[in-house]
Amino acid sequence: MSSGKQGSSSSVFITDSIVGSFKPSKLFNYHQEASVTSLDFNVSGQYLISAGIDKSIQLYDVHRGIHHKDIQSQKYGAHLARFAHDDLNCLYASTPSASLEVDHSIRYLALASNTYLRYFKGHKEQVVAIEMNPVSETFISSSLDRTVKVWDLKSASPIGNFDIGLPSVVAFDPQGIVFAVGKCPQPQLKSASGSVSMYDMTNFDKGPFLTVEVPIISGQSWNKLEFSNNGKLLLISTDTHEHYLLDAFLGQLLTTLIVDVTRSSKEYNGDWMSFQYPSTGSTCFTPCGKFVLAGSPKGKVCTFDVSSIKTTEGGVHVVLDSDNPKRTVPFKMLDTDSSGIPKILSFNPKLMTFASADNKVALWQADNL
Repeated sequence: MSSGKQGSSSSVFITDSIVGSFKPSKLFNYHQEASVTSLDFNVSGQYLISAGIDKSIQLYDVHRGIHHKDIQSQKYGAHLARFAHDDLNCLYASTPSASLEVDHSIRYLALASNTYLRYFKGHKEQVVAIEMNPVSETFISSSLDRTVKVWDLKSASPIGNFDIGLPSVVAFDPQGIVFAVGKCPQPQLKSASGSVSMYDMTNFDKGPFLTVEVPIISGQSWNKLEFSNNGKLLLISTDTHEHYLLDAFLGQLLTTLIVDVTRSSKEYNGDWMSFQYPSTGSTCFTPCGKFVLAGSPKGKVCTFDVSSIKTTEGGVHVVLDSDNPKRTVPFKMLDTDSSGIPKILSFNPKLMTFASADNKVALWQADNL
């Protein structure tokens, strides 16, 4: 992994001491104190985009550590800004308001020229997740209309549609072969479990090839799914003090990541994650997949070492009691200084830096390099 220092092309392996030395290095307030609801790095790691409830998309040049461009979307709103494979093209969802009737199209925007390349129409309610296929020109989306749709960038109509029955979160595996759909029951249902279904991208019309149940805190919501870069682990980000790590092949729960050890395992505390729109999650993997970062309501970034968790490699799997799964606690708590509560996190895929956001966007760098 590139060290992230300007002018350097050397590679550095991420260690616990490096992870534990991260500090905020740049702070951006281009959303003018409005809540930021999504962050995304492009594939090369040079650019970062953020979207906020101020109905703007902000573009940052990470190499230079500067704000690059302000893109206003006052007519449609802006949420879930996601880079396409072209570095300066992105997808984003609209955010309708009571005072303005806006459709729920997903917009494909050329950031350099601020022109729309295509509108993807089909969702009937607020879009809550957009994920780009890492290897092809397809993407998936989910919505409060309780559907998941598969799209091709070349077509305005979906190439696949699933009635999921509940709002959901989605993710692609690193090879773009499999996508996962996570259904967490609506908080008012007070259910004790959610579910994750796996679909084959080449045969998604045949339905999921695997569905597993995941024990949860009653009242909890899920806001993000993420595969590790080696494809072995699946991370479920929630609006509470615990998140879940699954074996991506078998779907079994491997461990529960505990952000606040003072909380009861059955106690709900999701108020700190409240947004006007659904967020894109307070957790992320490091690119090596050995560590997970998670925001906390106490203004800390919790760092978890998941490198020793056994998966299906070599046919060995640790079967855990689903009623008492292993609990993993942070090995280090990183101070956010004046950058706010880390409600959203995203790690750069190429450079030794990650971003956090509340109503400002912070870039973090490691001191221990």
